[in-house]
Amino acid sequence: MDSKLYLTIVAVLGALYAIGFVLFPAQSLALYGVSGQPNAALNAQFFGAALASIAAISWFARDFRDLDAVRGVLIGELVGFVVGLLVNLYGTMQGLLNALAWSSTVLYVLLIAGAVSCLRAK
Repeated sequence: MDSKLYLTIVAVLGALYAIGFVLFPAQSLALYGVSGQPNAALNAQFFGAALASIAAISWFARDFRDLDAVRGVLIGELVGFVVGLLVNLYGTMQGLLNALAWSSTVLYVLLIAGAVSCLRAK
């Protein structure tokens, strides 16, 4: 997979999740079995804001001609996705999230695989 396609996919996914978590935090949390208490909803909105920045960075990095800049974006995303995977696995294993969290696990694994693939291809 080339980095332009990968970064486009990350941008679209990030934007869709960001919209859900920023505009509809309680409903987004409910999908994962988390109660929509005000503090949890606010944290979901912060998460959505972070996803929006990942989406924007990925979208604009798609057309970078500087390979070192693209590599930096890919490494940054890889680090974030690995940490996100670990947090997601912890929450799922502790029973803090419902079975839908496994879909997030799969998504994280695919995003990690894509980033690694792009980094290896240079």
